[in-house]
Amino acid sequence: MSEIFNGFLSSAITTIAIYAFGIIIFNNNKKLKIIYKLLILLFSILIHTLLFLNFEGTIKTVLFVILLMLTFKFIFNISIGKSLLASLLFIIILVVPDLITMACAVYVLKISKEIIYSTIAGGIISNISVSILMILLTYLLRKPLKKIININISSNKKIIGTLVLLLITIGIFFYSLINTFQFNNDVAGSLIAILGLIGIFFYIFKQKIDNDNLAKKYDNLLDIMKNYESDIEEQRTLIHETRNELTTIRCKIKDKEKESEIIKYIDSIMGDKASSNMSKFSKFKYLPSNGLKGFFYYKFTEAERKGIKVSVNISKQIENSILGKLDTKRFKDLARVIGVYLDNAIEASSLSKNKKLGIEIYLIKNNVEIIISNTYQNAIDEEKIGKEKYTTKGKNRGHGLLLVKRILSENKIITSKNEVTDKLYIQKIRIRDDEKDQ
Repeated sequence: MSEIFNGFLSSAITTIAIYAFGIIIFNNNKKLKIIYKLLILLFSILIHTLLFLNFEGTIKTVLFVILLMLTFKFIFNISIGKSLLASLLFIIILVVPDLITMACAVYVLKISKEIIYSTIAGGIISNISVSILMILLTYLLRKPLKKIININISSNKKIIGTLVLLLITIGIFFYSLINTFQFNNDVAGSLIAILGLIGIFFYIFKQKIDNDNLAKKYDNLLDIMKNYESDIEEQRTLIHETRNELTTIRCKIKDKEKESEIIKYIDSIMGDKASSNMSKFSKFKYLPSNGLKGFFYYKFTEAERKGIKVSVNISKQIENSILGKLDTKRFKDLARVIGVYLDNAIEASSLSKNKKLGIEIYLIKNNVEIIISNTYQNAIDEEKIGKEKYTTKGKNRGHGLLLVKRILSENKIITSKNEVTDKLYIQKIRIRDDEKDQ
């Protein structure tokens, strides 16, 4: 009876460590009812107790890994892929507190290995020590662990299968490592094997992340090109129709048709044009063909994809402005500044209730003024903008504004200022034409 009680208590301690691990690394917004969580934890403890009392060796390790994965999945309401990844991380980190506890008992407290493995190992004191160290280690490593756990795991069967095999293999090596330590001090082989598998794991997922990012980049580019081609074709059709209509008017005048009929025909054409949808691409026609036109078109499409209502107003005078005369260095600086401001505006407006973004470009006394305005949700502290990585998007998200601050300090012709109203955040960028100012 005491063995069952000790097994249940040890399993409860281990399950608490598992739950604490999940609480620390998961940014889980899907809140489950407390009673539901308690039932899952109790069920997990009971299964773990059965494994503890009835199985030994590799089978016990494999079954524990499966239980661990299912516990993460149901208690935190996450996907199979993410629960696999969490289980793998848990098993990897668990090696450290287990070895520390074992080493302290053998080398510091001078307890013989026979006593440890026959009495202490798997007991309440051992599990409490390992669980406390596990929770502390998880908390210390929480930032890199959160980054890893937020990797978008593919539902591809090969990826899931690889994760399962890797998880089970590391679990087996982990058991082998403890078993080896029981009979001798030579654990280097098992440690090297575990580290090798961990290295393979991170290499696989680095390749996956790179491939997914590249595929997403090309998919976005393809969508932009399709929209671009569609707009170009729309413009071509519009020009063709306009030529035909002008030819018809010319013929009517040549045939000396009644003036009232000609006017009526012109009015009907104007009515058709007013009711038709103007091409989105045509809004950027006054920008120079040095990359800015395509850059703004890309950002404009990105914003619309996120459900943002975008308004664009570009003055015809911009055609002959300094925007088309910038050297490579100044053009790169300007593109980076606009890019940061637009990215921030798109993200802020996408999170807001009204989701609106406005882009205006004017020529004022030979200087170009770009005005980006967007709706926002969070409160804004104007004094902190651009300082100490401050942003309205959350912690550690203001690096772009620091880059802008550095560029503006080094570039003499680009200046920037902002204005905040109760509904809009307005960013103004001025590009001074220093040649005409001289």
